[in-house]
Amino acid sequence: MLLNNENVDYLLEWPAHYYEIEDINERERILQLAIEQKLDPALDEKRLLILRKRFGDHPAEKRADHFLRAWMMIQAASAGGVSFFQKKRQKKELCGYLMQLGIRTDEKQNVEKDADVEDVCGYILEEEWKNFAYTYLASCTGSRAYCSTLFGIVPIKDAAVAEKIAQDIDLVTKDYPAAFGLEEAVRPFRSIMVDAFCQYIPNGESVWKSMHE
Repeated sequence: MLLNNENVDYLLEWPAHYYEIEDINERERILQLAIEQKLDPALDEKRLLILRKRFGDHPAEKRADHFLRAWMMIQAASAGGVSFFQKKRQKKELCGYLMQLGIRTDEKQNVEKDADVEDVCGYILEEEWKNFAYTYLASCTGSRAYCSTLFGIVPIKDAAVAEKIAQDIDLVTKDYPAAFGLEEAVRPFRSIMVDAFCQYIPNGESVWKSMHE
């Protein structure tokens, strides 16, 4: 991958190298330049919307990843299981976390605030999900290496770690949402997480198949 470097022109062949800009403040700055130059006018404003949904509106030395936070909150919520007496509250909380990921649910269909996010839930949001998936897999395997091409590999030595990652993907994107009838809403996001696991974890496809036969 290309490293952040003042000599690299990320605007060349825009937006091919967009996700190679690891510093989020720099990524936003370059995106603003692309908007000013009208390099991809149909989609760049939407890229900015999604970037700010994931990382917030205000520049900071290290901007929090709201997608990762939502993922971890779903993991934490699922650890306690589903309570018959608390199910309505748990579902409401889950819908909130899914909204942070850009996933609309029936409970949130009339929320005007995220109407634009629903509009870009096709290509742009899916690209952001892919970037999140690769970043998440890298963090799970203890590697800082990250690649946005089909030839990238996240190193992993322990097959048990791969199985644990697969279990977490199932928990967050299928099992826990299914307890509230939300598995269909999460399906597009789940598909991207599964594809990333199979492509970027060595033997990922065989591990996944062995766990889902």
